[in-house]
Amino acid sequence: MNESTDLRVCDDETLVARARAGDTESFGELVRRHERAAVRVAAVVSGSTTDALDIAQEGFVKAYRNVASHRASGSVRSWMLRIVANEAKNHVRGRLRRRTRDDRHARADGLRVAPGADLAVDERAEHEELAAALGRLRATDREVLGCRFVAELSEAETATVLGIAPGTVKSRTSRALGRLRTQLEEAGHDS
Repeated sequence: MNESTDLRVCDDETLVARARAGDTESFGELVRRHERAAVRVAAVVSGSTTDALDIAQEGFVKAYRNVASHRASGSVRSWMLRIVANEAKNHVRGRLRRRTRDDRHARADGLRVAPGADLAVDERAEHEELAAALGRLRATDREVLGCRFVAELSEAETATVLGIAPGTVKSRTSRALGRLRTQLEEAGHDS
């Protein structure tokens, strides 16, 4: 059996143990297994499908640097996705800081920036009604719905990724679905 076949049959914990020992191919296999879910989590948490791949990759780099910190008490997938979710949250905070700074500089230069002008570019890229409705939800709503239904994480995985109790996942999901339903109904009446 060749090395790549060995990696495909290894469980995540074995791959982490091998990555701790310096086997970068084992960590690469972990990335391959969980990249799709990580990109989905990054897109939902950050609200940007454009930046999602970069965010996920940066999250994987941080996971690799901290592979020794993974504890066997939780799944490798949840641990990696939590790092990606945190990276996405950092990305959003940085984007808000940059936008505030740019607006402040534009006002100082005597220019007027239309509120949300930079968001119009992002909105044009999101053609689907559901994506637009999700974008109008609070970040916590987007995060829980994204983890549960876009990244298809279990309630337990979602709790680990978001750093909240499993019961909180259930209640937030229920409330967020209600708010999403309202957004979609309102969008239907506007057309």
